[in-house]
Amino acid sequence: MRFLALLLALLAAPLHAQGGNVVINEDVNATLSNLSLGVAIQCDDKTLSSLVRFALSLHGSFRVDDRAATQVRIGRNATAALVACERAGSEFSVNIEAKDEDELALKVADAIVVGVGRRWQLKPMYFGTKVAFVSQFSGHKEIYVTNLARSKTLRLTNYRNLTHSPRWSADGSRLNFISSVRTGFPELFSTNGIGAAVGVITGVSGALGAASAGPDGRLVFASSNKGTMDIYVCGAKGESPRRVLACRSERETNADPCWSPDGARFVLTSGPNGSPGVYLASSQGGALTRLSTGASYSTEPRWNPVQTDLIVYTFSSGGLKLGLLNLSAGKSSVIATANPAPLSHASWCADGRHVVAQQGGTLAVVDTVTGRTARLSPTSMGECSQPACYVRRN
Repeated sequence: MRFLALLLALLAAPLHAQGGNVVINEDVNATLSNLSLGVAIQCDDKTLSSLVRFALSLHGSFRVDDRAATQVRIGRNATAALVACERAGSEFSVNIEAKDEDELALKVADAIVVGVGRRWQLKPMYFGTKVAFVSQFSGHKEIYVTNLARSKTLRLTNYRNLTHSPRWSADGSRLNFISSVRTGFPELFSTNGIGAAVGVITGVSGALGAASAGPDGRLVFASSNKGTMDIYVCGAKGESPRRVLACRSERETNADPCWSPDGARFVLTSGPNGSPGVYLASSQGGALTRLSTGASYSTEPRWNPVQTDLIVYTFSSGGLKLGLLNLSAGKSSVIATANPAPLSHASWCADGRHVVAQQGGTLAVVDTVTGRTARLSPTSMGECSQPACYVRRN
């Protein structure tokens, strides 16, 4: 009954700007690609309010502003909440249930994005995204996991050794990564965050690249086991590895493969050493098809899990930048950002619009439509790199 009374009071309360005669002339009919819409968050729970405010600050399409005409009220009871807005054009009301406070904050942020951004068909971004990354917080490169409210950050490794290249399993329950802790040579391990990590690809001399999981769980990775950096496919636990793409000469490299959402193809980095490009190949192997990026140095391609004709990649042109390939249109474009810091190693979020990328020694959320960037990693985490997102599929 107490929760019901809270919800009824919330809906009955007038939605108006606080703090005197504040006049906001902000047109909600504007084109959102050119707008950072002001949103006022009214929530008596300070912790939940803080987490939601931070999450929204990452989006790029919203500006948290206590004077804004678009006001969202959040009424919380334990791990449930009512989120409502009554401004014409942005009105919505939704009940949310979650298993804990972290999940509640992410779901509330999604509700605001979808509700207020309904006319722009904005998609949920927060609850469906988990971010793995490398940090030197402990003095050594270790693997960490966080969320887009930055409410819970967990360290998954403590090897005091070079540990890098995190990639999620197909179902998001495990994280694959590379470390030389056991033998001094790079090996691929898998962990669920509990107990010792399990060896997946071990006893391989030479270089070893990150393992991308396909929709059926199979892994694709690069290895120099046969002298050149080639592409291999194996089962989810490392079983039956086979080479599917071999380099044509020692002066070439195949690396950093990423599955297409349907598991039929790879996008990968390939080409002469020092001048790599982005290529497509069948997951069964065969010929490579070079994609035109407009740059002589392009690498780190990642397939969009939502808009499946889009690929984000890193290229070099007076510094490292991010570009988009539209496979349907056969065109590439630059993600123009105001921040001049180099961007690389992008990984898609659950809305298929934003990416988490490495920006210098920090992690940033980048809106691929507007180019707006927002810092995700706190200063306290030190140098952070190599973000990899898991996107939850409903």
